[in-house]
Amino acid sequence: MSVSRSDLNNPSEPKVRHFPISQELNRIQYGRVTKYIFIEQLPIGFGGQISGRLLALKLALALDRKAVFSSHADPPYLQTFEPQYSNAPTNMDWSAVDLFDPLLQQEAAFLRFNYLTAVKRLDTVADRVEDWIHRKFVQRYGIDSDANVESEIFAWMRLLPSAQSMVDAEKKRLGISLTTLGVHLRRGDKSVENAYVPAAEVNRAIGAVHQVWPFDSLFLASDSQNAMQEIRLPPGVTLIFDETEKRYNNANHKMLFHNPELAQQETFTALKNLILLSLCGGIVGQDNAHFPVIASRIIASRNPEAGRIILLNGQLVEMNYPIIRRYYQVKRMVRARVREFLRQRWLKNRLSRKFL
Repeated sequence: MSVSRSDLNNPSEPKVRHFPISQELNRIQYGRVTKYIFIEQLPIGFGGQISGRLLALKLALALDRKAVFSSHADPPYLQTFEPQYSNAPTNMDWSAVDLFDPLLQQEAAFLRFNYLTAVKRLDTVADRVEDWIHRKFVQRYGIDSDANVESEIFAWMRLLPSAQSMVDAEKKRLGISLTTLGVHLRRGDKSVENAYVPAAEVNRAIGAVHQVWPFDSLFLASDSQNAMQEIRLPPGVTLIFDETEKRYNNANHKMLFHNPELAQQETFTALKNLILLSLCGGIVGQDNAHFPVIASRIIASRNPEAGRIILLNGQLVEMNYPIIRRYYQVKRMVRARVREFLRQRWLKNRLSRKFL
């Protein structure tokens, strides 16, 4: 069975659609416009990169500016989506363009968006980038504030034919269906941000979903090879765990910077897990991991039934243990400073070349 966009947004289900987002994106991203915003993509994990694309396209809609991405790929990952813009200036020195400032009224034809810079700017007024963009979007289009915009933007994003074929084959091979519960057990480098969410809490959530929706299979996506040993299946439920997948249980994107020969393998592994989680009938994950957050939006757009989606608090352990909370607060502060230094150096090298 082919994985089409109708799989992600089943036309037989009621949709949260207030206006044709796809038409607006086609007009702005592929048509001729007079204002542009250059998107500085950050060298982060695949899930964060896709979340960044969703946010940038939402910003483009909110500002009526064409979003020009620094790459059609998601470095260090390879390209998986068809180009998401055209009719943009070439040979442009984007490093000379003014940075986007959410606290200013900017009319310049060309702006440059840096997520972390916008975060710092909005911190001064106790606001968040995501909330600011959503408010502007709602104001511009006059839609409900709880509209599931991200699912429609994701539906507009087209996979490359090669990526689409791969996902189709993996869906068929593994047997993913709408009677499958997706479970994302985040391990790997997540421990540098937060203590791992205990498997017991994940298993409790799986049981809670099964009580209201008796799914017949469970697709387990995890960066840990030992994930199978941590999950407890409800009676009669079949486990789907891709034992052929290579798992490194580390900071995947950092590994790719040092081992670029693994980029194709890791790109398609990440894409496979994100799309297959999105094609399940429900999901259990944590609220600070990109894969389950994106997948939950898509699943909710297809089936808003309560109880099929549980995103656990990613800081659950820290909430219960003050000593652990303090440890991770210090760790995150140090990590943020190092990441900012590396980001500035990476962007300086990248933007020193003219955009082609």
